[in-house]
Amino acid sequence: MTVVVIVGALLLLAVALAAVAWPLLRERRGYAEVDLAAEAAADADPLLELETQRDAIYQAIRELRFDRQVGKVSDVDFETFDSQLRHRAALVLREIDALRQAEADPALNASLEAEIAGLRHVNGSGPVLPAQPALVAAPAGQAALNFCPQCGQRLQAGDRFCGKCGVALS
Repeated sequence: MTVVVIVGALLLLAVALAAVAWPLLRERRGYAEVDLAAEAAADADPLLELETQRDAIYQAIRELRFDRQVGKVSDVDFETFDSQLRHRAALVLREIDALRQAEADPALNASLEAEIAGLRHVNGSGPVLPAQPALVAAPAGQAALNFCPQCGQRLQAGDRFCGKCGVALS
């Protein structure tokens, strides 16, 4: 009879442990899936990765302030950790600004679009290859164009208009 009681008690204990552990294990697995998705997205976009780092630092600063208010962190430790977090946040914000500024450069955008258009179009003798650039003399302060920004036609030195579509090259 005591064997039946012991086996029954062990079964009840196992059921109780499973009932307590199940939500915890399930919650952890959910966080892992979210973290993997966030990491994959961050690898694809450096701006998203930097914004994720910024948000994590901001959250750490908020938690540090809360810990100081409830007495978990001394004033000396708070000042040390707070200055470290603020320094990291400033670095990340500078990187975000630099990346956004580089992405928003209109001159870079226009020259890249012209190069891409030139590579996509086929000239009379075949595809336009970047190894054979034909520079067009540009006025002072402007970049020389290799290809028409409108149609992608290769340009010759001294051209003021595109020979294919007629767009002004000034």
